[in-house]
Amino acid sequence: MGAWNFYFLAKLYLYFRGYLRLDFVLNLLFIIFLVIPVPAQLKSYRSLTVVKHGFSGVLGLLLLWHDSWLPPLGVALSFVGQGGMPSKEYVYRFLLEFVNLREVAAVVSILALGILVRNRIRLTPVVLLLLVIVPLREFGQHPGGIEGEVRAFYRSESSRVVHFEKSNTKAPDFDIIILHVCSLSWDDLRGVGMEADPFFKTFDVLFTDFNSVTTYSNPSAIRLLRANCGQSSHDALYHEAPRDCYLVESLRDQGFETTFTLNHDGVYGHFADQVKALGHLDTPLLPIDLPIQAYDFDGSAIYNDYAVLEKWWALRQQSPSTAAAVYYNTISLHDGAHWVGEKEWWKRDRTVYYREAAQKLLGDVARFFDLVASSGRKAVIVFVPEHGMALRGNVLQVAGLRDIPFKPITQVPVGIKFIGRNPGRGDIPQRVISKPTSYLALSYLMASFMERSPFESDGSESDDRIAHLPETDFVAENQEIRIAKKGAEYFLYGKEKKWIALPSIAVPQTGGT
Repeated sequence: MGAWNFYFLAKLYLYFRGYLRLDFVLNLLFIIFLVIPVPAQLKSYRSLTVVKHGFSGVLGLLLLWHDSWLPPLGVALSFVGQGGMPSKEYVYRFLLEFVNLREVAAVVSILALGILVRNRIRLTPVVLLLLVIVPLREFGQHPGGIEGEVRAFYRSESSRVVHFEKSNTKAPDFDIIILHVCSLSWDDLRGVGMEADPFFKTFDVLFTDFNSVTTYSNPSAIRLLRANCGQSSHDALYHEAPRDCYLVESLRDQGFETTFTLNHDGVYGHFADQVKALGHLDTPLLPIDLPIQAYDFDGSAIYNDYAVLEKWWALRQQSPSTAAAVYYNTISLHDGAHWVGEKEWWKRDRTVYYREAAQKLLGDVARFFDLVASSGRKAVIVFVPEHGMALRGNVLQVAGLRDIPFKPITQVPVGIKFIGRNPGRGDIPQRVISKPTSYLALSYLMASFMERSPFESDGSESDDRIAHLPETDFVAENQEIRIAKKGAEYFLYGKEKKWIALPSIAVPQTGGT
């Protein structure tokens, strides 16, 4: 196989290190293709040899992609067609962080050693021997029964619905403010030393094991906006659901005047249009003539969070007799975002910017809390991230990539804050919800607020609301990849179309504060 031996040696090294999966059958077929010679007696021998070399190069690259943990090539290519191209600076930084110099040095060393010994040792038999180890090593690693358990999970979830019942006494006298935050997980907060930030102590209810299910904005928003129903598959998100599933529809039925606003233009990935249609939202109130604080990875503007929320609040005040509900989406923490005027942002350590941006976001939100409180109005504020930023990667997926929905990316800090409670009742201890939950739990609490206002109770959330909060087993998924938990183990279903057990090194410690 000549130089192709070095290709296989490099891949085998990366496989044994955990950076690649190795499809034994496809790699064996590729080797067979490589060793079959072009008949020398053919008149077009030279032309066919050139064609074979070129075709082999293409096959080698495609097979390398297939064996990697990267998403299917079609999914990766669709990334650039979502409404905006990443800036060249974003691409530069991604490439710099994607390359592991230590592993590159190790691969180069192996190749250099191979070159030194190739005249003494035939490398092809070595490659074949190492390749045969792959199926022997993986024998028995494919778990049985997990597919059946996941199917049972979805069957069970399809029957779960939260119904909003109107209060028998009066219409709601409080607002509901949903703050949907892109790129914030407990693991991200730990990565910058902010997991115990005082901001999270201000919530009356704090979820520490909340699963956002997905690691992308559009499906996350759709899941939240359909929180009344149990967890559906990814594909089902893009089809109409029963009306009872839609959170905003339920709030409208309760008498809330609803609004959809955001701190970006909503163009990338057709976010605004898609979540409006699939989440039954209103036409978005776009940020116009407001201060720009940063630019996203594609060069689009990111507006100041406090300014956008303050604008909505001013509009809300024009209808004081009507209860209001708003869905607000912010991308201030999105990967590739950078401050206005920062030209060489891509050279900075991403954790430095992330900490700055997280502190700015939490500060703006806390300032908005004060604004609402100063008005004298009552409000239930739901702070819920879309997913994490993947600030810290692992051996299977480098930092910044979110195709595989690992729990450290989907386990997000969710908080509920009551503004306007009677201050005479004294301090009310925070309720920490550590059991596994997801969107249905939020819907359940909001529905309970319709029946019994949190401003009329004794202020303690240790009652039936919390005791009967619905739990949700951990299943996370994106378009092509799914992760499920069974016992203490995690299993992945990806482009190989089969379940595999994840190595413990790929599932770092998780948890909230």
